[in-house]
Amino acid sequence: MLAEKLVEKYSIIGKSVPKVDGRQKVTGYARYVDDIILPDMLYGKILRSRYPHARIKKIDVRKALEIPGVVAVITGNDFPSVKKMGIMKDNPPLKVDKVRSAMDEVAAVAAVDEDTALEALEAIEVEYEELPAVFDPEEAMREDAPLVHEELGTNVVDLNFRFTTDARDELDRIFNEAPYVVEGEYRVHRVSASPMGTMGVVAHYNAAGELTIYTNTQAPFLYRRDIAEITGIDPYKIKVIQPEIGGAFGRGMDIYPVDVIAVLLSIKTRKPVKILFSRREELEYAPPRQPAVIRMRTAAGRDGRLIAREANVILDAGAYVSWGPFDARVMMATTTGLYQVPHVSFNATVVYTNNPYCGTQRGAGNPQITFAIEQQMDELAEELGMDPVEFRILNANRPNTTTPQGMVISSCGMVEAIKAAAEAVGW
Repeated sequence: MLAEKLVEKYSIIGKSVPKVDGRQKVTGYARYVDDIILPDMLYGKILRSRYPHARIKKIDVRKALEIPGVVAVITGNDFPSVKKMGIMKDNPPLKVDKVRSAMDEVAAVAAVDEDTALEALEAIEVEYEELPAVFDPEEAMREDAPLVHEELGTNVVDLNFRFTTDARDELDRIFNEAPYVVEGEYRVHRVSASPMGTMGVVAHYNAAGELTIYTNTQAPFLYRRDIAEITGIDPYKIKVIQPEIGGAFGRGMDIYPVDVIAVLLSIKTRKPVKILFSRREELEYAPPRQPAVIRMRTAAGRDGRLIAREANVILDAGAYVSWGPFDARVMMATTTGLYQVPHVSFNATVVYTNNPYCGTQRGAGNPQITFAIEQQMDELAEELGMDPVEFRILNANRPNTTTPQGMVISSCGMVEAIKAAAEAVGW
């Protein structure tokens, strides 16, 4: 009885619940990164490469330093102890030897205002030696392809995303004996998250060696850990403050060069430094959704039940590895998570190219692989002569089932959702 009363009192299902932060947002009292203004604050801007692949021969910042209002100009050579960042520790915050994509950071400026900082960027002279570039992940896998990271000797990233229920010969036999098989190749491209709040950071490194950062990250504790590892600052002297983030959709899961560059500019000047992306910078330089080339085949029996599915995926990581390629883990789970398929094989290969590197984004791999799966569900339904809704209901996962990967589905409303959607559109 007590439990029922508590559920009745505290359950929010079916109730209209006011947003905790709603009043602040609609009245304009909510503080975003752009609202953070500190005493003596400077404004930072980043100079990026004009080429997708080139050696940096020379960087001359003297003219930029002569501009009134410019307080500091930095390059990677000013901070030799700063470590590389990213999942594979392959991304220098400021590039020194070469650039690997057209979004690569070459130098940065701190000035009294944004206009002065932008003027200083134009005064920085960089001499490049352009190199052959590769933009297609399948071309990047060839032996004669230009190497994005020469020291690795390959463009294939050392990441393993594989799962199979059967040996190769057995899986081929299952497909060969299946009465219905559909195959296809599906390409899913980059998409900008483009939240209303653009990427931004305010960093303040004071005389006591303490660092305070205001940022629209989604993971402040991981962010602090990464800043400490990259810069060498004691993590106990780093304070990360997360104001209202203005949306993120997964973009804020990783740490990016802009974050470290703001810190380095503050270390150089001993003043607070704000870097806030314009809308154009957000579209061009914030990490997009992970693109994928998906080759899939699916088999079904005469009774309409799925028998097997095989997916081979190529992921274009771009020039560096951020969270994007780890979408493969979700793709792998989704391959067996939507419908009951007893025999499954999944393999994802991650490849470096000279494209912009990718982050994770809403759905984190689910939209990419689901697009391919649902295309083949429609094709199989047509081959079988079945209604596509009934075909999906027949094969949908149910509560208290276990996928071939060993994932236990304790609750699942997929059948009910399919029926409700079909009814809503008058199917």
